[in-house]
Amino acid sequence: MGPRIVVITDAESGDFGGIGPLLGALSDAGAEPELFTDSDAGLTMAAGGLADLVVVDLDSPSLGGIDGMMKIGRVAARIPVLLLAGENSRARRMWAVEVGVVGYVTKPVDGKTLARFIEKVLKGF
Repeated sequence: MGPRIVVITDAESGDFGGIGPLLGALSDAGAEPELFTDSDAGLTMAAGGLADLVVVDLDSPSLGGIDGMMKIGRVAARIPVLLLAGENSRARRMWAVEVGVVGYVTKPVDGKTLARFIEKVLKGF
């Protein structure tokens, strides 16, 4: 069994630029990606220790603002979290560093490139 990766985005894989290729690249690399379009369900699963890494699309409306950010921080304290965002916000990046996420990637991003980054992250943990 490969590493279990929770991918959280509100868009279905066909609607979100890098998610389809990312899921395919992760599967090809031996990982077990699981897509959640409900951020609460994905973060709850990850918080329960059922994931090796969480990839979160910060632009997902279901994150619910500050509550979602706090949930991400709690998860990041226990397992690696990688954030994807449409904007290169300095404030968001600073928050990400403060809560301990392993990376902040601005979209659009190539799925295969992101999968290689994730493989490196998982080797470090």
